[in-house]
Amino acid sequence: MIASWIFIAAAGYFLLACTGVADKFLVSKVVKAPVAYAFYTAITGPFSLILLPFGGKLLNFWDMVIALGAGTSFIIGIFYSYSAIRQTSVSRVVPIQGSMVPLFSFLLAYLILGERLSALQLFGFVFLVTGAGLISFRREEGKWTSKAFVFAALSSLFFATTSVLTKYTFNHSNFITGLVWPSVGFIIPVLPILAFKKNRKAIFNAPKEAGVKNVALYYTARATGTVGGYLQKYAVRLGSVSVVNALQGTQFVFLFILTTFFSLYYPRVLKERINTETVVLKLTAIVFIFCGLYLITK
Repeated sequence: MIASWIFIAAAGYFLLACTGVADKFLVSKVVKAPVAYAFYTAITGPFSLILLPFGGKLLNFWDMVIALGAGTSFIIGIFYSYSAIRQTSVSRVVPIQGSMVPLFSFLLAYLILGERLSALQLFGFVFLVTGAGLISFRREEGKWTSKAFVFAALSSLFFATTSVLTKYTFNHSNFITGLVWPSVGFIIPVLPILAFKKNRKAIFNAPKEAGVKNVALYYTARATGTVGGYLQKYAVRLGSVSVVNALQGTQFVFLFILTTFFSLYYPRVLKERINTETVVLKLTAIVFIFCGLYLITK
């Protein structure tokens, strides 16, 4: 029987794929300052406090530090992710993250949580990571610098750190507590960000650059991303953090479907190159992902 948290993770990744399509449009055509994305995501963190009366608890000092650190790591990950995209492109950054986030998660979960996978799950994990790398791969001419690779790798490390520290918080509290305090940690990088005049200028100019419609799109994307993130975290709460992050390959399946749809019917919004080579590569990756899904649920 397939574990329920697999479906929960897949639903979360579908919503994150929708968010990714919106962000891809925004970062390529509207707001290009990575620090602005990091800032406007960070200031949403304290809103999670409205969940505190529904079962949230205070943590001891070190558990609170870890929980807040999970949120801080997420904002740093966003900054480095969009910094990498600014250096090169989304299609070049995603393959790095798709492969490295699960690998970093596996290593950190092994060291911090003592998490172990069975031999069959480990085999499935390899299939999922391979599938994620294949489905997010794109042959493209363009600029690829060592700085872009470092930024992409750093974003993967910080996103993996967020997942593992959040899992730690879940293990030492409950689901609501594990949602609230890491999200509150989003706000910690805000003061360092605002300390620099260049950052303040980029942040306060971003809404003007975006326009009303794109601001609405940004916050709609944040809403779907938040719900998707909650579902992903709930899956982490119920199951293996290593496997949930490896399931990121399903997000790329959804992204492939959505970007293909927009490319065919709304190319002015989003245009991706679609040819026989691309389709064959993506379908091969989907086979790897579903083989991985089968193996980890045995």
